[in-house]
Amino acid sequence: MKLFETVATVDKYGRITLQTEMLDAAGLKPGDEVQVTLAVRQEESENLYPQLVISPNVRKTTAQISGYHENDGDVDLTLPNTLLEAAEIPEGSDLEIICTAGAIVIMEADILDNLPDELREFFEELGFDPGTVRKVMREEGYFV
Repeated sequence: MKLFETVATVDKYGRITLQTEMLDAAGLKPGDEVQVTLAVRQEESENLYPQLVISPNVRKTTAQISGYHENDGDVDLTLPNTLLEAAEIPEGSDLEIICTAGAIVIMEADILDNLPDELREFFEELGFDPGTVRKVMREEGYFV
């Protein structure tokens, strides 16, 4: 696998242009339809690191994972701490996993998603900053 990284600029029309070399290496040519997935944290923060995944637009199929059977119950996923540290994901965080053709994106789940909608709306009405609510939930724990 070859990993391409580049810096691109979003133009005034909201478009991002990728280098031909990257598209050629991916086997993409003008007119090809692609699946574009953008994973964005739902935090209200300026330091967002969205992840963009581009993959060929293929029909979705379901395949059974080798060694997994439906009656096996829950299967644990273990990630090395060094990998989580590199992604700046605190140890013990809940993870959100987004799957698309040819890619799996793992990111820290928004802890606010654990709150009932009524409670989240109540905090918003009181004017509590979502970042403060997250911090209290992480440091003091929460029970819902």
